[in-house]
Amino acid sequence: MAAISIIVPVYNTAIYLEECLTSICAQTFSDMEIICVNDGSTDRSADIIARFATSDRRIKVIHKENTGYGHSMNIGMEAAVGDYIGIVESDDWIPKEMMQTLYEAAEMYQVDFVKADFCRFVRQADGKVRERHEVLSGDRFHYNRAFRPLEEIESFRFSINIWSGIYRRDFIRKNDIRFHESPGASFQDNGFWFQTFALADRAVFLNKPLYRNRRDNPLSSVYCSEKVYAACGEYDYIRRWIDSLPGDQRRLKYLCAEGRIRNYFHTIDRIDEKYQEEFYVRFREDYLKLRKAGEIAETFLPAEWRERTVKIIEDPLETCRRERQERSRYQRVIGGFQDIIIYGAGAYGRKAYATLNRIGVANRVAYFAVTNLKGNPASLFGIPVAEFSSLSKEFCQKALVIAAAKKDVRAQIARNIDALGYQHYTDSDIFFEQ
Repeated sequence: MAAISIIVPVYNTAIYLEECLTSICAQTFSDMEIICVNDGSTDRSADIIARFATSDRRIKVIHKENTGYGHSMNIGMEAAVGDYIGIVESDDWIPKEMMQTLYEAAEMYQVDFVKADFCRFVRQADGKVRERHEVLSGDRFHYNRAFRPLEEIESFRFSINIWSGIYRRDFIRKNDIRFHESPGASFQDNGFWFQTFALADRAVFLNKPLYRNRRDNPLSSVYCSEKVYAACGEYDYIRRWIDSLPGDQRRLKYLCAEGRIRNYFHTIDRIDEKYQEEFYVRFREDYLKLRKAGEIAETFLPAEWRERTVKIIEDPLETCRRERQERSRYQRVIGGFQDIIIYGAGAYGRKAYATLNRIGVANRVAYFAVTNLKGNPASLFGIPVAEFSSLSKEFCQKALVIAAAKKDVRAQIARNIDALGYQHYTDSDIFFEQ
């Protein structure tokens, strides 16, 4: 027996796998088993796993044909013997105190699962690692206390992930919580996440960033434009699961619909242009079906969702055309820049960041820059705020600087940018248009 079973699903991640397994084996908490499920990798992943297994007896290896992420996770959970189950993606890594912190919290609060904040990271052009602290909730009220998620439905709007915590194995097995065994690796975490939140009697969230989630893997499913309808299939799976439950599950149907809409918007903003028109039409069709079935709590949806949805329902193709033009304008400015500095930490800076986030490139923002730190926050959205003159000169040739301020001060910002040798910047109004 082990206190924690860590499942590591692996498919062609040899370039990152050694860092991942090293971080797991180095945990201060040693009472673990590490289950590597190799989903038919065709690169060096199997060799790397074998090498680690030779030097650490806690590692168990399961080789299988390529059947997809969901099946790999189900196989791993079936093999687990630990009191708790943890998940580490094979292109991510974890700090050495993560499992000990989660285990002690789970035992102290006696919960079905415990989750913590996390950091997303990318490797910058200068080789440095940039981390951004991602909070599960913007309200400290939701942290460091046990509660039932279904009684505090705001928790269903937290950042969706399955790997920043551990789950009591008896809770998983008693409720037959499983992953959707759809092909490939896209959105299968949503079903598992939804089931755990819907069924847990006690959960606790920790306001300490533990897990490190990579955002510079070009093969990550979040960057795959071809997996257009993966979110649709996953939320169909969740909806069928809700139907299998006894009693009136109207609240879960509302929450499932809200999750579907959120992921449909995410899909719209990431897929290739050749699929966009048909997906806007699909959005309209599915939304109207949910409305007819009485499964959308429309007054509780975010205002920006409602405004955008009205446009899609009225004319999906025209909305697609208009939003495509808007994204193209932004992309022409952003181009291929890996690193972005937003010069301005006020309302304009926040709006520029919101725009970058909506088009899926917020992970490129390295800093919010200001002329003087006095009166400014230390960070925004988990990104450091720094005096522009103090930033590394290594950025000068490669980073894009966005002058995010009122028109009357952008000229001075442009002079500051030019004086420090930055060659790529814009004071374009496109980030500030209504």
